[in-house]
Amino acid sequence: MKKLLVMLLLLYPLSAAAETYQWTDENGIINFAEDLGKVPKKYRKKAKVVGEDGGAPQVIDLTPPAPEKGKEGEEKKGKTLYGGKDENAWRREFRNAKFEVQQSESDLEVLKGRLEDISKMSRSEYLSIQNSIKHTEKRLESRKMKLDQLKQSADRADVPAEFRE
Repeated sequence: MKKLLVMLLLLYPLSAAAETYQWTDENGIINFAEDLGKVPKKYRKKAKVVGEDGGAPQVIDLTPPAPEKGKEGEEKKGKTLYGGKDENAWRREFRNAKFEVQQSESDLEVLKGRLEDISKMSRSEYLSIQNSIKHTEKRLESRKMKLDQLKQSADRADVPAEFRE
């Protein structure tokens, strides 16, 4: 029984290294999913795998595509665009980015909570949890950087504060 538990705990970091898929929709919005099945069918061929494993942090350019006509903040088909994106697109991007940060923070709390009582824990189990914590901290840092880049992009596009909630 103890060997089975150790084996499961050793495999735990492998499940934390899940692949993330990235694609850009017709509105120029960058989307992410952890499962290729969650990527809309028309974007699956263009979806790229984004690595989250200890590599160098990726710089994601959040500069929006140039609008077809006019300038930022102008009316187009009844909607005001900011940096080529409408209100719903900005709200969705901020909501997704904040959710990812909160999810990583929650995962980190759970892992650290598992280390509160190490008296009955084997060394390999302890090291496995430590490895998972390092991976989660890197992922959290990456997601916070992504949120900061989104905020900078929104500042450049003069996006109102209420769209960033």
